[in-house]
Amino acid sequence: MSKVDDRHLGSNGRYALIRKELFRKAIHIFGFSIPFISLVAGVYYAAAIIIALAAVYSVSEYFRLKGRSFPVLTAVTKAAMRNAAEGEEEKQDTFVKAPLYFAAGILASLLMFPAPFNYATIAVITLGDGFASIAGRLYGKNKIPYTCGKTVEGSLAGFVCAFAGAAIFISPATALIAATIGMVIELLPLRVTDNLTVPLLSGLTISIIGNL
Repeated sequence: MSKVDDRHLGSNGRYALIRKELFRKAIHIFGFSIPFISLVAGVYYAAAIIIALAAVYSVSEYFRLKGRSFPVLTAVTKAAMRNAAEGEEEKQDTFVKAPLYFAAGILASLLMFPAPFNYATIAVITLGDGFASIAGRLYGKNKIPYTCGKTVEGSLAGFVCAFAGAAIFISPATALIAATIGMVIELLPLRVTDNLTVPLLSGLTISIIGNL
């Protein structure tokens, strides 16, 4: 969801922010491939892919902080990093942890919750957050108070996409609950990253409900 007021930027500045947001959230949306990889090749194969990507990313960040480039990934990290113009600067000389939290959230969902609830949970964190941010950046006009600039438009888009993705794996009623929990947690000003709170709380809830 759009978290900053970029009206003070020129058209070129806003375009650059939108392009970076699209790129960053495309990575989130790509995470929706994990349930299908798991269904085709198995849960542990999908988990191994997540762990391998996280490990390669960590090595890439280590090289970046040492002033060296790791093929492809260093460029990806720099392209996806927030900058000062967004009001959410990620320092160039610190390890960027957000992708690891995101990977941890998907991995925890995949392994902690039984199928198909684990797949529905991954849909919520990948599609919900990804499309909420994109829609908020492109179309967000109505700010929601006390949410650090998140918008009604972004939240609605995230909710619809989270519901649609979850409904592929679970009943519409349970998918509705999962999407609602995910978006509510997204709006709360929690200290813990939503890459962890959203999957853990939504996955736990629908797993309990689904087994009743």
